[in-house]
Amino acid sequence: MRHTRRSFLSVIGAAAIQARPLTTSKSDRALPHPPGGRLGLELYSLRNELKKDLAGTLKLVRDWGFQDVELAGFPAMSTSDTARALRAAGLHAVSQFVDYERLRDDFAGVVRDARTLALETVICGWIPHDNTLTQKDVDSAIASFNSWGAAAAREKLRVGYHIHGYEFVAGPDGTLLDTLFKRTDPRLVDYEMDIFWVVRGGGDPVALLNKYGARIRIVHLKDMARGTPTGVTTGEAPDEASVALGTGTIDWNAVMKAAVNARVKWYLIEDEHPAAVRQIPQSLEYLRRLKP
Repeated sequence: MRHTRRSFLSVIGAAAIQARPLTTSKSDRALPHPPGGRLGLELYSLRNELKKDLAGTLKLVRDWGFQDVELAGFPAMSTSDTARALRAAGLHAVSQFVDYERLRDDFAGVVRDARTLALETVICGWIPHDNTLTQKDVDSAIASFNSWGAAAAREKLRVGYHIHGYEFVAGPDGTLLDTLFKRTDPRLVDYEMDIFWVVRGGGDPVALLNKYGARIRIVHLKDMARGTPTGVTTGEAPDEASVALGTGTIDWNAVMKAAVNARVKWYLIEDEHPAAVRQIPQSLEYLRRLKP
């Protein structure tokens, strides 16, 4: 997902909800959960619809069969209101995007919000940098991630970093993404691999899953339109470059096999295209046919 999601992240308050069981309804069982993992939806896919009709859009998500979601692109509201809206729709957030700056300046508040929403993981989606990521940027981020990871572990919470494609610039360990993996504490810091952004940045998602799979807890399932340039390390792409799974350039059979072998826990469909409402059911049908 694009770094512009940062403008959508809400400041959230307090109250507590209970985590729900992993599997309950008939529609949920009909989802094509990969072996050993769970399929969910990244709500940034429906950022425009959520602003227009929150309850109706969340109902649509549940009607598609999802129970598990990741929070981003949600309308600004208190955490307790967010929790109530999700609960009313029969949905549960397993993770949420939180700005780097808020993690740095208000980690105690992030923890309170995570408890309110019964999150497993808080995700940092963007390392602050200028046009090109530098070693200095990464060194600062590594120190922050390790510190936040230790603080989160004391609260029975996980911290993860969302790979965004701009990390595929040369570094002392190969790329700066390799440096992030090498120098963040594997006991404390997880990774969320967005397949689209890895390919956009010039990376190989299968090779990364084979090499770092034990660190990758969540993947974003998002296909890339044919003709989209790769090897682009800006962390940006047109929304229209996000297409229904199986219609783009990514070899999903190889990706899903590698992810299953790596024991990825969460598989989150994300679709940034303006026609995501039409494309998400197509992606679900594709995953039902796919046999990793």
